[in-house]
Amino acid sequence: MTILVAFLGAVIALAGLVGVVSPTHFRGFFTRISPQSRYVMAIVIRLAMGALLWWLAAELRHPHVMRILAVIAVVAAVLLLLLGRARLDRFVDWWLVRPDGVMRMSGLFAAAFGAYLVYVAT
Repeated sequence: MTILVAFLGAVIALAGLVGVVSPTHFRGFFTRISPQSRYVMAIVIRLAMGALLWWLAAELRHPHVMRILAVIAVVAAVLLLLLGRARLDRFVDWWLVRPDGVMRMSGLFAAAFGAYLVYVAT
């Protein structure tokens, strides 16, 4: 089952690398998704990742870190739910107009996080 964490990490790392190499494509991904879908995906992905990391923490390297990341993911999902779609949309719109350097840094953080998930799962 840890292969699910490795797969999730690989997807996150790949998305992050796209952000580092081509910020325009990174932006395009977020602008092509409807605001409602983006909102639901943000919540569902965080809940699923939190549940997955919590459930598999004992089988992964650094189980305590995995449980902390699981709690952070679930708390983030709940906060997104409480904040609402309009606030998420405003934040995403603000973020999308940042310079390419900010996009690249965001992508670098995503790639590093994804690579870490692959590492703990293998």
